[in-house]
Amino acid sequence: MTRERLPDRRPAVTVKLVFDGTSYATTLGIDLRNMRVAEVFTHGARIGSGMDRILDDACVALSLLLQHGVEPTALASSMGRLGDGKAPASIIGALADLIAQEVVQ
Repeated sequence: MTRERLPDRRPAVTVKLVFDGTSYATTLGIDLRNMRVAEVFTHGARIGSGMDRILDDACVALSLLLQHGVEPTALASSMGRLGDGKAPASIIGALADLIAQEVVQ
């Protein structure tokens, strides 16, 4: 798969994501050519903290996977789950679930 370069300008939506009692501001960039989420940015951890750096890297990885054509539902279903089999085991899984649930109108 080759990476599909995104247009320089594209719409985005910012939503609140709560995971494990912490609120995160998550921005989803939309690629209008195929009407789906193509990038993600998340903030909510203390700036400069280890979690902040992990979130930055996770968002780059998730965005690259989306831009290489990985389906959002496949991404979400590949993430670890808690004992109930439904709840995401990490903030990265919660981000993948959010991306998979985002329907572009």
